[in-house]
Amino acid sequence: MAFEFIKKLTLPPLPGIFSFSGKRSFVGIDIGFSSVKVVQLRKENERAILETYGELRTSPYLKNVDGNGIGSGFLRFRDSDIIEMLTDILREGNVTTNQAVLAVPSVSSFVTSVELPTKDPDEIARAVPFEARRYIPIPISEIALNWQIIDGGETPEPAAKTKVLLVAVPKDVVNKFERIVKGLNLTLAGLEIETFSLVRSLVGHDKTITALINYGAQSTTVTIVDGGVVMLSHNIDRGSNELTSALARGLGIAPERAEAFKTEVGLSDRPEDREITSVMSPLVEILISEIERILASYNRKTERRIERIILTGGGSRVKGLIDHTAKRFGLETIQVNPFSRVTYPPFMQQILKDIGPSFAVAVGLALRNITPQ
Repeated sequence: MAFEFIKKLTLPPLPGIFSFSGKRSFVGIDIGFSSVKVVQLRKENERAILETYGELRTSPYLKNVDGNGIGSGFLRFRDSDIIEMLTDILREGNVTTNQAVLAVPSVSSFVTSVELPTKDPDEIARAVPFEARRYIPIPISEIALNWQIIDGGETPEPAAKTKVLLVAVPKDVVNKFERIVKGLNLTLAGLEIETFSLVRSLVGHDKTITALINYGAQSTTVTIVDGGVVMLSHNIDRGSNELTSALARGLGIAPERAEAFKTEVGLSDRPEDREITSVMSPLVEILISEIERILASYNRKTERRIERIILTGGGSRVKGLIDHTAKRFGLETIQVNPFSRVTYPPFMQQILKDIGPSFAVAVGLALRNITPQ
């Protein structure tokens, strides 16, 4: 089965031109290192209606490493353990649809841009597989490859150049997802790299050149988005669990208490919080410095410079991180609530805002077959 890992965002049709009277639901399933999230949305009259959502810790389930395990994170664990975990969250979350869209972790994919010395569409199509061999560190026969023109390509000009985004996922990873979905008796309505789901739920069609920083438990992904198009995606092997472990060791406290300190105290400048911040600040600075290097490198190579930063992921809930990032980069730094793109009862507004950073991928997945493309 072939999967379209890149699904271009396009402007929605003008009101009144198209009418969709049918109702259909999709569940986005985001399996992270520390928890799995699900969001079920229903398409109704061009709106995405929130039907249910849920989150479940992975630690009670992911204990048995598969002898033929692939990659990192949850992918290295047995299919049966993952299926048991997803069965429980789908049941506890009252998920009713069998149409599932799942996220491929950024660390298990390859996303890079290349420049080709042509604007001819046929020449580009022929050149992409050869260029992929130069940038992707595994044999081309072992990957599922997608690509998208991100600059130029409209008018054939032999001397012109075209920038192309290459996206590849190992076939072993694709096969594992297919086995999991089959074991759940679901229909695989889509398989998408989590970076593109984040862009859909947090950036959409906004033309602002944005650095989208996803602080995960194990790793951090930095994505540059221009006009809704991914221009660059880079993984950093540092995540928010590093802060939790350091606090637990340094203060001699339980991991649960360390997690609470991250969100309740964070990067506080109060003297009474100095013991906590002295543990966290050096680690945050190391990560910020790496992000700074990535953003500076991008700005040097393009005339259209980064204008703002969006923080997301569970790690972005560290208290004070937004202000700290804004001061460090001198850019507008915000969190965007992914649920703002869906319809839900007003009384749920505060709780969905609170949990939004952790559910951005799952919302984007569920929107994939609902948002006009």
